[in-house]
This record gives sequence, structure tokens and C-alpha cells, in this order.
Amino acid sequence: MASITLVNDTENNEVVHVAIYWRPTANPTLDTYAWRIVEPPPSGGETVVNIPDEFEVYANYPSEGDDRNDPTAGNRTPVLSFAELTARFIVTSVTTQDSAASAATITQVFTGLVLNEVRIENQFSSGVWTHITKDGADIYAPAVVAPGEVRMADIRSRLSLAVVAGSGPDGSAVDEEVQTTETPILDGQTATVTGSVWKGYAITVS
Repeated sequence: MASITLVNDTENNEVVHVAIYWRPTANPTLDTYAWRIVEPPPSGGETVVNIPDEFEVYANYPSEGDDRNDPTAGNRTPVLSFAELTARFIVTSVTTQDSAASAATITQVFTGLVLNEVRIENQFSSGVWTHITKDGADIYAPAVVAPGEVRMADIRSRLSLAVVAGSGPDGSAVDEEVQTTETPILDGQTATVTGSVWKGYAITVS
């Protein structure tokens, strides 16, 4: 398992919020989505963040009474783990044990693959929210896939950090904030945050 270390060396014992996110290689203009927002302790304190090797994928599907704008609402398929950069998943229906209703499930298949692409195909009877995660948290924004449609994602990406204003919850970060201090980081490196709210912040990686 990979890990990075975040150090808070800001002035005046400030509390800072550091977003950890993946910047897609193939489409770097996608909206930034914070995987974690971490607050390393002031006065030179540090936080070690473990980065799992594997990804997960799943779908959820709100019913009529649920908020369909909520990407976590309703029933959820099983969560499947995978480590490949090329993968294909299909959301299909399965009959409940009492044969009274249909539920969605997700399976990984190994045919019809497209190099360096993760495909989530919806063969269920309704739209589903699709999720690509690490350690249970989305790395890109959840997306609705209509019946018969496909979500395609290139998960080759660079891990990056940025100082942001909010402390959470994890999720979409403001791109204007991110661009100011965006800093790539590799496994095993240490990122030190310096500066202050009055002078601005900087991140140095070593």
C-alpha cells in the first residue's frame, strides 16, 4: 500500500485543509473531486495518509420515493475491487429470493475490453449512480448512467494536493482554490504546507 505524509509548517499555528485528489491524465479538465480532505496538526505536525492499491466500483439506484439527485440514495449493488487500469463492468438485474422484485447487481467481465478504460455498462431497467472509489471514497464525481448507456473513465491519473478553504465533507473541490496550490505528489513523498492565510500558502514536496 502506498502512503504520503502531510506536514503543517504554516505560520501562527494555523489549521489548514489539504485536499487529496486524482487529476485525470487523459482529461485533465475534469472537475476536481476531493478523495480526502486532511488537516495535519499545526506547529510542524504531520499526518500519514495510506493510498490503497486497489479501486472499487459499484452502483446505487434510488427508488420512486428517494431523492434521485442524491448519489448515495436507494439500494446499492455489491462493491467489486479491481487493480487493473483496463476493466469492464455490467450492471444487470437479479430476481429477489421471493421472486417479488428485481434488484440490480454488478459483475466484472473480461471480454470487450478497451485499453486503459474502465467501462460501466447499465443493463438494468432504470438509471443508476455509478461510483469509482478507493477505500470507499469516490475519486471522481459519481455519474448517472441511463439504461443501455455506458460510463467510460480513464483512471490513469496523477495524485495531487491543494490547500482548500473547507474541511469537508470530501467531494467536489472548488477548482479556483485547487489551481492556486495544486502540487503533484508520488508514493513515499512528504508534502509540507507553508505560509499563512494573509500571505498565501505553498506546498513543497520532498
